[in-house]
Amino acid sequence: MIETMKLEVPLTAWVDEKEAKIALAAELYREGKITLKQAADTAGLTVWDFLYELGKRKISFTNIPLEDLRDEIEML
Repeated sequence: MIETMKLEVPLTAWVDEKEAKIALAAELYREGKITLKQAADTAGLTVWDFLYELGKRKISFTNIPLEDLRDEIEML
């Protein structure tokens, strides 16, 4: 069973509810705390649309640490 929480975020002229959800989901995904699908659901987007949002924020969708990526490249 997945538990949920309610979070109150003050909305401003620069941040609306949609943007707040996307920003939170992107950060939780970047930190590896939730999966790509969970992040997309949290943001209220499809996985493909969420991937686009990650790209706009320059957040890797692979979540591979740089050192692991270097190791993979060296092995090729």
